[in-house]
Amino acid sequence: MGNKFAYAQQKAMFTQYMFNGLVVNPAYSAIDESLNITALARQQWVGFKGAPNTQTLSIHSPIKSSNTSVGLILMRDQIGEVIRDNGAFATVAHRVQVSEGTYLAVGVNGGISKYVGEYSLTGSSSASSDPVFVDQNNLRGNFGMGMMLFSEKFYAGISSPFFYYRDLGGQTPSETAYKPHYIMQGGYLATISPDIKFKPNVLVKYVSGSPVQIDVNANFLLKETLWLGGSVRSMDSFDMIAELQVTPNIQLGYSYDFTTSKLARVEKGSHEIVLNFRIGSKGSRSNLPKCYF
Repeated sequence: MGNKFAYAQQKAMFTQYMFNGLVVNPAYSAIDESLNITALARQQWVGFKGAPNTQTLSIHSPIKSSNTSVGLILMRDQIGEVIRDNGAFATVAHRVQVSEGTYLAVGVNGGISKYVGEYSLTGSSSASSDPVFVDQNNLRGNFGMGMMLFSEKFYAGISSPFFYYRDLGGQTPSETAYKPHYIMQGGYLATISPDIKFKPNVLVKYVSGSPVQIDVNANFLLKETLWLGGSVRSMDSFDMIAELQVTPNIQLGYSYDFTTSKLARVEKGSHEIVLNFRIGSKGSRSNLPKCYF
């Protein structure tokens, strides 16, 4: 039962969250003046039967002649053959200038997800005797929110992208209660030389009933072209990250997670690929700092 609740209550977390900000904080779209399209694919715990795999597609863009941005997130999360959770969420964010070069953005997201849990496939005796393990096929509504304070040199944010869930109906009543996800994050950009920039990041995630997750990350940007870095995730993994600016508008990233928990005995790490397109910029928003976050 514990495994089921751990999977169902915890939404996927990504190693390259610093390059895929909209899925973490709906206010993120307000810090970038471009039409931004990001696709991500993650295969977790390679070699472990029933391991999670996740895909996301996020799109956001400023509205012309305004301080408001809108976006869309599509997510697909699957755990073996038992659990499938697919969702679509719209976002809107607005920014205000609070001082010279510093801005505050506030955003919200809302949408629906379809949750399918075929627990009878596990073959467990609990699947037939425990109502919590009854097969489920439900629609759920979600509301989330967040804010970010940012400048050219730093950002700090707090968000709950999965704050409130409500069942919208389905074949069976839902026995799995989602819990709010609370996230705090921050980062700083330091210029070491004309060709080298250094960006440390930290993310803290809390879900009631689960251990606090802390990600500490450091990346170096070489010649405005190549990001190289690594992360440490509490009680879970050590990660290596590379992001290449293929063209001025296309960025390709890859990360590999070395598992440090007991799961390392039965799996071969996790892979994650990110492809990002930034298209144009809006003249009315050209006063925003270049987006390194």
